[in-house]
Amino acid sequence: MQQAENRDFNKYYGITELENHFQTPSSDGCGTDIILAAMLPQLIFKPDHSATSFSIQSKFGTGKTLLRCQYYKYLNSSEYFKILILNQQINEYLERFVAQMSPNGEACSKSSCLLGWSANEFGQLLLSVLVTQFVDVYQETPFDLPNISMDQKIDLITILCFYYNGPGARNLENFVNSFLNKTDDDIYRAKNAVVQILERNIYQDKPLLTNLKRELNKLIVLRNDSKNLELLLLIAESEQYQSPIMERKIHDNVVMDLIYLTEFMRKHLKKTVVFIIEGIDENRYLFKERSVHKESLKLFYKSSVSQAILSAVMAHNFHLSLFYPEIDGIDLRDAIGRNDKFPRYEMNWNTKSLMNYADYLLQGMNKKASRSRCKAFTDFRTLTNYSSEQNANIINRISTPRMLHYFMIELIREMNECANDVKKPFIATVQYVKDAHRESAKHVYKGDRIRE
Repeated sequence: MQQAENRDFNKYYGITELENHFQTPSSDGCGTDIILAAMLPQLIFKPDHSATSFSIQSKFGTGKTLLRCQYYKYLNSSEYFKILILNQQINEYLERFVAQMSPNGEACSKSSCLLGWSANEFGQLLLSVLVTQFVDVYQETPFDLPNISMDQKIDLITILCFYYNGPGARNLENFVNSFLNKTDDDIYRAKNAVVQILERNIYQDKPLLTNLKRELNKLIVLRNDSKNLELLLLIAESEQYQSPIMERKIHDNVVMDLIYLTEFMRKHLKKTVVFIIEGIDENRYLFKERSVHKESLKLFYKSSVSQAILSAVMAHNFHLSLFYPEIDGIDLRDAIGRNDKFPRYEMNWNTKSLMNYADYLLQGMNKKASRSRCKAFTDFRTLTNYSSEQNANIINRISTPRMLHYFMIELIREMNECANDVKKPFIATVQYVKDAHRESAKHVYKGDRIRE
């Protein structure tokens, strides 16, 4: 221990080649496999690894992302088509909605950015993300497509052409050509569509294309991409399906079309769709700095558990797993009614469970630590000198895993800085603990102390 290089916390405990789990306050990358099973809602994790529908509403920093990561990995990819919807995707659809409903930003400044948001828009979001991933996955790893009737194929292709959100139409074109068994000179390309006709010396869009654009304009959270519609026009004309497609009311059947696609995948691909939504606490239309837009958040929460969505969930058309922040005055149960229809769970922590969590992290690092270490970890109480009443009083104020991680980051830094000035390094003095707690409070994620 006289060697200077050992006067470093990670080297002293033999974890320089490992990830110090205390120094990772966020699980956004889903890189860690550390999770305390005893703290997980046991009804979510079943022995057969089957999916279930539920909501998690918990305070910031309580481990929702860690739980979401674990749940995603726990579901068998051979049985489930997993759709992970995070803030980046949610923001894209909300941005289009706000641009349409409040182009000058007046709604955001006066009342709610999401004024008018409903179950229909939430259904559009789900279906568009599903369609896009479905088509793009086929491009990367082609799967067998069923030989169903032409009517069924056209129904599915119509949905895909309206809701596909990928860049360009190439992946969509490749899918529909495979689906329709088109090869070589027969393949459909959007660029080959004849979209206009000459009437009274004026070129105008064909009536079918005009109708398709009109329907797309009603779906205000979708990207207004006419190329996909031109592809649909070409297919409709070539396969003689102009009339059925002209009669389709896309906006009025969002959830029905969502069910149609999920049932197609369950029946023909032998995969059940699971929607997993998390990260809305980072969305600028729902949260801003340390404030929450309560009215917008209520509308989004309510839309995600509407009667139409929950009816499809209860009929096992697909699974829906929501990982939402808990905000005072906003409770999903108010919209759901009966908890048995759509269970709601919380993740609650106290000093004892946080210490168990910390010990779990220490044990995990101990197992992989270098044999040349100076010392093995004992437990969290010993590491933080919890037997000191002053230390205990400070540590007892830590209420979430995120706060614990930030505290340990600062405590390790404090002990490292003074390691050369003491006979026995890495002893958590009252001053170290006090300073670490004060500094960690500055770094705690802004949402942990959100103003309501």
